[in-house]
Amino acid sequence: MKRIAIALLLISALIISACGNNSSKKKDAQTKSEPSLQEQYLTEDLIIKIDSLISGFQRLGVMPHIKAIQEGTLVLTEREKRVKPTFLMPLAKVNDLVTLSQKNRALAVYAVDKAIAELYGLPVEEYEKVIAQLLIDTDNTALMEGAEVNVEINALDVDTWVVTMGDEQMEKEQVHMFFETMAAGVLEALYFTSLDVPRYITYFDDQSAADVSYRFLLVVDGIESLLPYHPELESIKGILEPLKVINAMNVKQLEEQLNTLATEIETARNKLLD
Repeated sequence: MKRIAIALLLISALIISACGNNSSKKKDAQTKSEPSLQEQYLTEDLIIKIDSLISGFQRLGVMPHIKAIQEGTLVLTEREKRVKPTFLMPLAKVNDLVTLSQKNRALAVYAVDKAIAELYGLPVEEYEKVIAQLLIDTDNTALMEGAEVNVEINALDVDTWVVTMGDEQMEKEQVHMFFETMAAGVLEALYFTSLDVPRYITYFDDQSAADVSYRFLLVVDGIESLLPYHPELESIKGILEPLKVINAMNVKQLEEQLNTLATEIETARNKLLD
């Protein structure tokens, strides 16, 4: 695949630089070639694994309750809308963001929050402005295209943008940012779901409930696999660590875990943009 070939070229360059420049001794060169080939094989294996994880996100699509919000099948009564949500991430927080990691996480957080704002009948123009700026700041062409699809047909083409974003960030040597973005989106979705489990759990069946655990596993697996190459992922790894116990296989287990882990989910979510 194109992204694998590009990444392998990068890794090959890194391996060559790590081996040093002393080529005067043929024996030394031969000795060095063996671990280099092994290292390249392991790297290729890792990249294939990451490609598989990205495809896993594509297959999962959107969580069912978020899809219901987007499609207008999950609605609130006028009375319910009067109690405005106080749990959304403050939009002003975007002014404090410095690193690319923070901005990628914020992109996912505000995308989820925008859906909740729409559910409660809140104006979303500011969300759109903030998200548009973050798309530019993170140079995320895939999501820009996804946003255009969302405007045109009122539904995000998840299959397209997940794979496109994975391709794009692999080529930019930033595939770790894909997992930063996905981790933040998953965590924000878990957070608002845990605040009103009875409302949202009705949109899950046993398969989609199990998919929540699988989605979280994909995030953790990708982050831990890339950590040796991108130590900056240590931050998001630490944030997710208390939630690695999520392993629901059906609706009942998901409901129990969301209730049991509500405090841990909130704590983790509140650290996302620090």
